[in-house]
Amino acid sequence: MKKIIVIGALGTIMMFGACKKFLTEAPLTQVTLGEFYKSQFDVDAAIAGMYSAFQLEMVGNKQYMEKYLYWGEYRADNFDRFVIYTKDYVDEIVLNSLTPTNQFSDWTGLYAVIGRANNNIKYIPQAAALDPKITTKFFDGYMAESYAMRAMSYFYIVRVWGDAVVRLEPYEDIKAPSEGERVSKDKVIDEVIIPDLKKAYDLFGTGNAPSSGIYGISRSAVCATLADVYMWKKDYVNAIIWIKNLFLAKNIADPTIANLEATATWKNVFTNPANSKEAIWSIHWDYQKNGCACMQTSWTSNNKQIVIDEDIWAKWFQPQYKVATRTTDIRPQQTADVFLAQTKPNRDRFIKWYNTAANPTAADKWPASRELEPVYLVMYRLADIYLLYAEALNGNNQLSDALKFLNIVRKRAGVAEYLGTDPLVANKEAMEDAILNERQLELFGEGKRWFDLVRTDHVKEVMDPILKRRQLDGGNINAPGFLDPDKRVYWPINRNVLNSNSKLKQNPGYTD
Repeated sequence: MKKIIVIGALGTIMMFGACKKFLTEAPLTQVTLGEFYKSQFDVDAAIAGMYSAFQLEMVGNKQYMEKYLYWGEYRADNFDRFVIYTKDYVDEIVLNSLTPTNQFSDWTGLYAVIGRANNNIKYIPQAAALDPKITTKFFDGYMAESYAMRAMSYFYIVRVWGDAVVRLEPYEDIKAPSEGERVSKDKVIDEVIIPDLKKAYDLFGTGNAPSSGIYGISRSAVCATLADVYMWKKDYVNAIIWIKNLFLAKNIADPTIANLEATATWKNVFTNPANSKEAIWSIHWDYQKNGCACMQTSWTSNNKQIVIDEDIWAKWFQPQYKVATRTTDIRPQQTADVFLAQTKPNRDRFIKWYNTAANPTAADKWPASRELEPVYLVMYRLADIYLLYAEALNGNNQLSDALKFLNIVRKRAGVAEYLGTDPLVANKEAMEDAILNERQLELFGEGKRWFDLVRTDHVKEVMDPILKRRQLDGGNINAPGFLDPDKRVYWPINRNVLNSNSKLKQNPGYTD
């Protein structure tokens, strides 16, 4: 984003410094993409623009617009509406009554990211031919990041909406057809997402390109995404292959608890990922460059519309308030401010992103300076992958190996490990539930819970009693629970999107 600002400033200086030339220049609408991609400077700006567009989708360009959580968390059982301050669109999400007018049902921003990736894929080769500073290593890294970001954007689309319109070329001619039909989600995964990710993996080669790292897409991040995609397909064999490739990419010969962040410094994964061995890919939101990361789970001076759900609060968070009921689990006190919430009638102080005490004994102070702190949203980290590995191994009937990786995460969290004879992990179905439950706790608020429920076909089972309770609390005496789970696990397509493309059809379960 900083590079884009610099380019804009330079353009302004050139405009006023060469007025005569400016009068003879073609308007911006007549400047082709091919005229932009001519140097490494241009390519760096284009890559930064691609990441910036994705970052804005995840965190939001204004207060309480964090699609990272609206898509990945808020339809699930971790969070509920804050009744005093709720909005209609929040009610729709937490009560499973979504409509096509809900602002978070719009996929336009993800297609903007895809469009920027398409531009890069087509025109970076041109810039490489013109600028010798774009060496093979730089070129491969740029292309890898572009393919991977396009894949990740499509992966969000198929997880949130199902079938997708596929665009793999830049839209450069206003006379070209702009409308298109949706392609089945399975075809998008098999013919777009997986091939793009495999291209990215090959392009990264044996080491990360200079422009990648924790805050960008690396070879490790590509492996993590591929494993996630294969888990979505329930292709456990390939998921295991790509998790093993991730271990190789991170130089992990024997994955153990030693490869995770230490118990005492668990918060480093969220507050200092650049120096955490567990980190794989995080989004860096810097207040100085981007303004406030004003999410429902970040510090803001305004009232929240979202709070932690009362069930998980009572079961996991509230017992930490008193010494007599406090568990050995290090995570709840470092995820939410349990002490402050006990003195106020709400559950809206989420502290996972902030450098709070590792073993708090009192409410954390919430000064205005919190807003100035950077926020690092985790896309993938090693504990996430260990639990995904356990799930894949279990799906592949390797229950003892699955238990090993489930227990590694539990041991790091400071809770008792399961014995193989424990009924909670005694068979394949029980093991899957235990892993899913552990993912809920370990990855709380990291944009994973809703996708986990959909991927494992647990939406109806988990959400039906939660929704009935919420519906009753909201005055709906019929409390239908989760209606049409086979249809309404996907979001409706936003009405504005439908109006702009006559070839689109609304998802089943919704009206236009």
